[in-house]
Amino acid sequence: MKIYLKDLINIADEKVYPVSIASYEVRDNLFLRRLENVEGEIVFYYDASDELRIDYHLKGEMICPCAVTLEDVSVPFELSENEKIVSGQDEDGFFLDENKELEDMVLYIVLPEVPIKVVKNEKTVYSRGDGWVFVSEEDYESSKKDEIDPRLQKLKEYRFEEED
Repeated sequence: MKIYLKDLINIADEKVYPVSIASYEVRDNLFLRRLENVEGEIVFYYDASDELRIDYHLKGEMICPCAVTLEDVSVPFELSENEKIVSGQDEDGFFLDENKELEDMVLYIVLPEVPIKVVKNEKTVYSRGDGWVFVSEEDYESSKKDEIDPRLQKLKEYRFEEED
């Protein structure tokens, strides 16, 4: 569905766009692969000060790559916001240029909420090689807990001289 800015300029009451997206593939994004099962609505209206505003309620799943294994991880989201429509990207509010596809608008709304790092909750078998091993952060922290800093190793050998 195409949303035309010229249709929103002089709306009398409000314009409601229902959102129902089964799956939407995202290109050129390292942290988000696709959106799935997105439901909700996007409402455009004028407020008391004659500013065009957007009100949206969206719920669905983001499919993101696991930071360790690059497998798909489902991240649920629920967004509700009310913002002013602005004409320039440097202004505070929801930037809307000429015409947008509904899916692109939903992606534009969801992108700021995409997590930068997602790790699967399942137990993962990590890789190992000749002289190296890939360990989880918890295993690394527990192995380093009892290790002495090599810069301070000489202090352990120091013996105080007793005076008579």
